[in-house]
Amino acid sequence: MGTMPDQVKVSNRAYTVLGLLFIYQTLNFFDKLVFGLSAVPMMHDLHLSPRQFGLIGSLFFLLFSASGMLVGLFAIGRIGTRWILAALVLIWSISQLSVVFAESVIALAACRILLGVGEGPGLPTALHACYDWFPANRRSVPSAVILQGISAGFLVGGPLLTAIIVNFGWRAGFFVCFALGICWLIAWSVFGGDGPYAAPATATDGKGLPWQTLWLDRTVLGVAAMSFMSYYVVGMAATWLPPYLQLGLSYRPVTVGWIISAIFAFQSPLLLFGSWLCQTMQRRGWSGRVALGHACTVALLTAGVALIAATRTDGTPRLVLIAIGFAAPALTTVYGPVILGLVAPPAQRGRLIVVIYSANALAGLVSTYGTGWIVGAAGADLPAGFAAAIALAGAMLIAGAAASLLLIFPDRSAARFVAQVR
Repeated sequence: MGTMPDQVKVSNRAYTVLGLLFIYQTLNFFDKLVFGLSAVPMMHDLHLSPRQFGLIGSLFFLLFSASGMLVGLFAIGRIGTRWILAALVLIWSISQLSVVFAESVIALAACRILLGVGEGPGLPTALHACYDWFPANRRSVPSAVILQGISAGFLVGGPLLTAIIVNFGWRAGFFVCFALGICWLIAWSVFGGDGPYAAPATATDGKGLPWQTLWLDRTVLGVAAMSFMSYYVVGMAATWLPPYLQLGLSYRPVTVGWIISAIFAFQSPLLLFGSWLCQTMQRRGWSGRVALGHACTVALLTAGVALIAATRTDGTPRLVLIAIGFAAPALTTVYGPVILGLVAPPAQRGRLIVVIYSANALAGLVSTYGTGWIVGAAGADLPAGFAAAIALAGAMLIAGAAASLLLIFPDRSAARFVAQVR
């Protein structure tokens, strides 16, 4: 099944690939963050209202999920992850360069759609590539390392891209993202590859479970539901957290960059500790229900309550609660794919992870456009509009916690699947 004993020593090549995948995820969030950091000057230059900006931002997710699902269904298992990741980075780098020369709202919208095509399958494909290099009971910490790219993207990208935008204009920020993507592509072409735990490229569903047995399983549905709720906040953070801090809470642009860095600096130790604890519990025999399922529930419930509480406080306590609310959901992006990897046959693991974690990005479309609509409906009272949007995000996370608690039973699913693999 999806588990595999720790039979061999992890190679140095595996850690090299892991480092590149970490950088990959960092640049992925540079590309997302630069749009939010450019929000105020972009809206000023192009005469965009909050609703229009939210609509353009949401177009990033228009083909984001479709791209990921197509890659998951038709490329994973047929094309090596080395080449899939290279193609994705090339697409998103071209989209960022195109923004530099965009002179109209339509051109900007087209660039956002193209960026979504390139980034849609990104994270789940990177996690799948990572699993090709590490045995099943040693995947939580490597997964967290890749997820550290999100924190690094905000931690480094916040002040770096803000300084570039303030000093050289918002288009310069997009050019820097393009150049960094090309540099990564060169490094990946030299050092990337498929690892010893990769399923054969000719593997098909016929060697695993019937699709309805796998995809309609209670645990699989639970992971899909809770990851959708979690990504609602990810989509909101990438586009709306910078303008929320600047327009909703009246912080200066440079200060916003440092606040974002501080918020997501908290995410790094949280991800590392949470993944280490989960992996340790697994290796000591704790059930997947406790080590993974309950961990998802606690992470989402804590984050949801924190965001709702943030709308009723101010000053430093509010920033602390915002940090918890936007950082803790990332733990589920570690635990969720690990759960799927435990229950799914190797030949179906990659497809399951990539499709589910691409489809859940529809939540980003909903949250990005929905936040713009809520803020726009508040009129001149922007702080009230942002507070309503943050409270709604908190409620979504609490719903995700309920789905995790009620549906995720990895050990039961794995035991049931053992008898049914053809």
